[in-house]
Amino acid sequence: MEFHRIGFNRPENLWKDFTIEAKTETTSTRGRAKENYGEKPPIFIHAILCGATPEQKLQYQQMEHPISHVISHEGKPKAKEGDRLILKDRAFYVQGVDDPGDLGIWTLYYCEERSDTHDGNQLPTDGG
Repeated sequence: MEFHRIGFNRPENLWKDFTIEAKTETTSTRGRAKENYGEKPPIFIHAILCGATPEQKLQYQQMEHPISHVISHEGKPKAKEGDRLILKDRAFYVQGVDDPGDLGIWTLYYCEERSDTHDGNQLPTDGG
């Protein structure tokens, strides 16, 4: 294993390219709030995907924001709560953002992976 700036690099923890789709809220023709993704130009980041620890899952579950993964990238935060991070055909919804020490050196995104809402992963409907 190779020691890097933030720890050991394991095959499952290598750098991956994510696309940030910002959440925009609009009003439908009936006056209901509607969330849309991908209307703004996408932002690209190079980050590391890790599974959340049981302690992190419990912490966010108590705040009623379940998480399944932690995504970390070098630099200041580029996404905010509610945005969506896309990795190929996987979608991660940002539940929390942490900039340790407010130094802008590393950013941690606490995310929930969802496969039922991402456009590329929608389950086929048979009309019934």
